[in-house]
Amino acid sequence: MKIFKQNTQHFRLAAVACMIAFGFTACQKESLVSNEPQAIASEVSVSSRTGNTIVDIAIGNPDFSTLVAAVVKTGQAGVLSAATLNATVFAPTNAAFAQLPAPFNNADNISAITDAATINTLRQVIRYHISPSKRTAALLTNGSYNTFKTAATPNDNLIFVGRTAANEVYINGVSKVVAADIQADNGIIHVIDKVLFFPTQDIAQVAIANGNFKALVAALQKTGLANTFFQPIGNATVFAPTDAAFAQLPAPLNNAQNIKAITDPATISTLRSVLLYHVIGARVFSVDLREGIQPNTLLAGRKVTITLAGGPKVKGDGNAAGSNIIITNILARNGVIHAIDQVLLP
Repeated sequence: MKIFKQNTQHFRLAAVACMIAFGFTACQKESLVSNEPQAIASEVSVSSRTGNTIVDIAIGNPDFSTLVAAVVKTGQAGVLSAATLNATVFAPTNAAFAQLPAPFNNADNISAITDAATINTLRQVIRYHISPSKRTAALLTNGSYNTFKTAATPNDNLIFVGRTAANEVYINGVSKVVAADIQADNGIIHVIDKVLFFPTQDIAQVAIANGNFKALVAALQKTGLANTFFQPIGNATVFAPTDAAFAQLPAPLNNAQNIKAITDPATISTLRSVLLYHVIGARVFSVDLREGIQPNTLLAGRKVTITLAGGPKVKGDGNAAGSNIIITNILARNGVIHAIDQVLLP
C-alpha cells in the first residue's frame, strides 16, 4: 500500500511537501568541467560572472541543464553568479529532476512554463537548495541549516543534514549527496540525487490530509494532543500508526469512530500515554537510525528500541515484536513522520 501519493497540481500552487548519527567523511569529488553549451550560456547574462562561479560550473556540465533552466526561469542566475555569494549549493542532477512530474522533469518543459504562481513556487524551491556560508563536506555536521528560501512560517526554510552508518550524507533524509566539494569562486557545490522540497504543513495537518491516519487523528483530538502537533515551531519525530495498525487493537481503540466515542477518563489517559510513546523530541530521519539504539520518547522515562535487520523496525516495551517502519522521512514544519504498521505499547 502506498500511503503518501504525489499530487502533481500541488507543486503548481504551493511547495511540494511532502539527524543524529556521528562521524563524516567527504563524498567523492567529481570533476564537472566541459565546454559551455552556447544555447544555455546565452540565457545567463550577469555582469558579476567571474568565469568559475556556481553558474559557470553548472552551465559547463550537461548533467545540470535542467537546474540551469530552473535557475534562468526563476531569475536566480544573478544570485548564483554574484562574486560575493559565498554559499553552499545542493545541486540536483538532471536525473533528480526527471523523477518529478511535468513540467518540472526536464529543461525544455521548465523553460516553457509561463504561469507566474508556478514560477514563484519553483523560485522558492531553487532557493531552498542554497545555504548561506561556504561549507565543505567536513563542515557539514549533522543538524539544520538556513537556506535562501523566503521564510513564510518557522522551520519551512531549513534543510537537515544527516548520514548513514557508512557516512553517506543525506539532506532531509531523502536526497543523497553523490559528489561533494566542487569548488567555485563564489561558493561550493554538493551534487544531490533528489530535488529538495520544503514542508508546507505541520505534523497534524499531514496526518489529517492523509486518509490512512483517521484513528491517529481521532486519538490526538481525544487526548488533547492535536494542538501540540499543529504548532509550526518544534522538532519532533512521530512514529505514526496507520489505521490498519489501530485495527489490530481491541475496541474501543481499534478505529476512529470508537476512539471518538470514548468517555472514560482512565482510558483517555492511557491512550494519551500511548501516543506520547510514539514521539521522540528531536528530528530523527531514517539515515540516523542505528541497530539497537533506544531513543527517549515524550512518555517520561520510557524508550523505544530500533532494529535494522530485515528492514527498519521500532519496538515498544509492551510489544512482542517490532513494528515495521513502512514509510519514512515525511517532512513537516515541526518535525518528521515515519509510518508504522503496529501501535507501540509502553
